[in-house]
Amino acid sequence: MLVASTVNAEWGFDAETGIVYDSNLSNSDRSADVRDDWAWRTDVSVNDGLQLTRDLRLNLGADLRGDVWDRFDAFNTIGVGGTASLRYRFGLGRQAPWLLLEDRFGYDRFHDTPQSGNDNVVNLRGGVAVTERIALEGGYAFESFVAPNDFYDRQLHRADVRMVFDVTSSLQLALGYTYQEGDVISYAVPPRPDIARFAIEREDEDEFGRPLRTAYKFLGRTHALSVSAAYQLTKRASVQLSYEYSITTHAPLEYEKHLVEFKIAVAY
Repeated sequence: MLVASTVNAEWGFDAETGIVYDSNLSNSDRSADVRDDWAWRTDVSVNDGLQLTRDLRLNLGADLRGDVWDRFDAFNTIGVGGTASLRYRFGLGRQAPWLLLEDRFGYDRFHDTPQSGNDNVVNLRGGVAVTERIALEGGYAFESFVAPNDFYDRQLHRADVRMVFDVTSSLQLALGYTYQEGDVISYAVPPRPDIARFAIEREDEDEFGRPLRTAYKFLGRTHALSVSAAYQLTKRASVQLSYEYSITTHAPLEYEKHLVEFKIAVAY
């Protein structure tokens, strides 16, 4: 009865939509194999926040997300999922440190059906305000993707740190660094004996048209730098622009990727 009397529920709705450009969708290290593309990406979620105590908050949510690619529709995706998270704030005020533990479980359906599967991400994050305008955030995430065809099974470990600057009451900038280690799928026109010696192969893949390619799955290590800007248009709407540069390696293979995303976000 004591717990029930202190719980305060609060519903929320969030939506983001916009375009994303991937300079190396094929994750290829040779220029002749590299294929770029852009997609329309949309994420919609509904959340119910429960204030369990003054400092502890439980959030439960459901989401729907999708990607529609311009040239390579094998990677078109629609996914549904559910999220549960606990957020603890160490004190009062917007500058108080916080800690978040979150788990999302969902299903992603690809146009190229064998790639479809269940996705589970466990995320531990924390943050602290350095000054009234500067905040530091960081976290660790473990992602497990399980598909009926085990070639597309993937496990990833990811750690990141971000510095957020409130330039004005409407403009926010962020700089970030991410390190990721886990399964990577790279596409190349065979033969590639230099990759085959450490990778699992799936031959005659047509996701990128002709000539047919071989998909190679292996353990990769990725270092990424990112910069982003968000501008508040109204109380509930904002525009966001982000850029990320990354390098993924597994000697002797190394490939680069540029990601650019522009989106409009609303929240109620």
